[in-house]
Amino acid sequence: MSASSVPSTAPLVTSTRRPARRRWTSRRMTDILSHGYIWFCLAVFVLPFTALLVYSFTGPGGTYAIENFQYVLGSFGENLWWSIRVSVLSVAIDLAIALPAAYAIVRYPVPGKRLIYSLLSLPLYVPGAVIGLSLVIAYNFTYHLTTSIWGLVLAMVVGTFPLMLTPIIVALKDLPVSFEEAAECLGASRWQTFRRIVFPLIGPGLSAGLMLAFIIVFNEYLVTLFVHPSDVTTAPLRIFNLVRTAGLLPTTAALAVTMQLISFATVLVFFRVFGTRYLKATYLI
Repeated sequence: MSASSVPSTAPLVTSTRRPARRRWTSRRMTDILSHGYIWFCLAVFVLPFTALLVYSFTGPGGTYAIENFQYVLGSFGENLWWSIRVSVLSVAIDLAIALPAAYAIVRYPVPGKRLIYSLLSLPLYVPGAVIGLSLVIAYNFTYHLTTSIWGLVLAMVVGTFPLMLTPIIVALKDLPVSFEEAAECLGASRWQTFRRIVFPLIGPGLSAGLMLAFIIVFNEYLVTLFVHPSDVTTAPLRIFNLVRTAGLLPTTAALAVTMQLISFATVLVFFRVFGTRYLKATYLI
């Protein structure tokens, strides 16, 4: 008889292992709570904008009316154009001042550079009403700029200069000085080194400063309320005046939503192109 014909006496082993259940460990609970907290913060910050967007489409009798946005293409277009002009002029002056200032702070042994940077950053910590009152006094008794558009532009420069300066300083700190030394050893002048080496490599930092300054100036109304000429009404100031005189109407909400969309689009384009590295400013000097 062959061995294959002998019946096997070995017991059949059946698997009794049950599917492993997901354990509610402390780490998993921490992850769930962390994600929940993030979504809660997102809802808190986004909900007001969502409510304003929904209200901007409100028509008579609770209906939805896209006609509320027709004012954007009407008289409000002129206010938007004033805001864009003031923002572009302010950002250009900010860049012209902040770029050499940042280079001097980072590359040269300036005595007390930390104190200098702290003093230059003071406008970030001063209330807008205080800046507005100070500029009104200075314009009336010193510079006589209360009736000029340049008074408004320079007021915006005072408030946003630190926002332009900080990202440029971070970008220069990330750029090794050996790059400039190598260019000079190859015969490049200081201006050629800066124009062909330094300026292109600190481009993301420059872009971060431009974006921050533009967003702040474009949406600023408090300082504008103090120093704007009588014939110039920017978009934020127009919205503020409408809310103060007639309350928050759906048409006014539509104007506010338009400004939000412009600001959000600017930020999203920047994040898409450059990311968030030069907005952190974790180290400066």
